[in-house]
Amino acid sequence: MTAPVEQHRPGRAARQASKIGARVPVLDTRRLQLRAPRVYDFAAYAGILCDERAQYMGGPFTREDAWLDFTQNIAIWLLHGHGMWTIDAQTTPSAGFVLLGFEYSDPEPELGLLLTAGAEGHGYAQEAAQAALTHAWTDLGWDTVVSYVDPQNARCIATMTQLGARRDRTAEATLADGSYVFRHNREAV
Repeated sequence: MTAPVEQHRPGRAARQASKIGARVPVLDTRRLQLRAPRVYDFAAYAGILCDERAQYMGGPFTREDAWLDFTQNIAIWLLHGHGMWTIDAQTTPSAGFVLLGFEYSDPEPELGLLLTAGAEGHGYAQEAAQAALTHAWTDLGWDTVVSYVDPQNARCIATMTQLGARRDRTAEATLADGSYVFRHNREAV
């Protein structure tokens, strides 16, 4: 079921939302564009979080909980000046999402990745993550960012390793959920 809040409503408010979204930095790579999320991207987001594949992220979620997560990650832009981008691939709009953000209990900024099932296996996760990390280093002036990964998520662990991230066992010791913490450092670039 699609809730009324998920539907685009043309008019002045939609034009205002478009103006606000235009303030989010657009990151272009060889094959991808990272841009501000729009209401119609939620279908892809819900498709990820409401599926069994979301088991590594505390899911599967209800559609309402997916909406709350979606809007929270977008709101980070207004509160902290960074947040979630939608990943548009050349032939796959709304292929996934990349995040430089915080969940409520995160002790430091996180690089997070979510891809639709159809977008997996094309190298989009690594390409999008590298663009977000470059933005973190060059535009935000950060020196480090972490990725929290479920120990059973072999695909994500492989992506973090390919990005040059290293496990931070000291940071892992501070977490109560057993997640791996992969640390990305500016110096590794």
